Amino acid sequence: MASPLDLQFLRLVNDHASPALDHVMAAASNRGLLLTLAAAFAVYLGVRSPHRWVAAALLLVAVGVADLVSVRVVKPAIDRERPCHSLASVRAPLGCGSGKSFPSAHAADTAAAAAVVSWAAPALAPLALAIALLVGVSRVYLGVHYPSDVVAGWVLGAAIGLALIAIARLRYAVRVR
Repeated sequence: MASPLDLQFLRLVNDHASPALDHVMAAASNRGLLLTLAAAFAVYLGVRSPHRWVAAALLLVAVGVADLVSVRVVKPAIDRERPCHSLASVRAPLGCGSGKSFPSAHAADTAAAAAVVSWAAPALAPLALAIALLVGVSRVYLGVHYPSDVVAGWVLGAAIGLALIAIARLRYAVRVR
């Protein structure tokens, strides 16, 4: 069940509908676009990061692990319904989907990517964090997640990204700047 604060933030974000904003938020939640961005970041890291191929591979692994853990481990264990399924007044312009709500896999994936990008290319950290923020807000705007689902996804994804960075540092003697 959602907390009163969760419901208040959901209403605050989900109730502000506009056709233009619907398009922006739909794009921010588009898996194909997000995977393309992840691939572009990986190529950039492979070429420009001082950690090169380790950073590029780590980015892709972090996104994959975050997605796997959120979708296959945590969502089934928590089994929370999406707000668009459990609340009649929630707007879901792209449909509700059949999956569970907690945590947001989109938020976990983008937070994991942002953690790796922030470590491997600190100049890109603001962009990576802005993307993670926009994606998280889009999930609430589109009515498919409660705000706490998004926050949990960000925490999970960041933890996975940071854990993988620590493992890479140990395994490949990668220095942190």
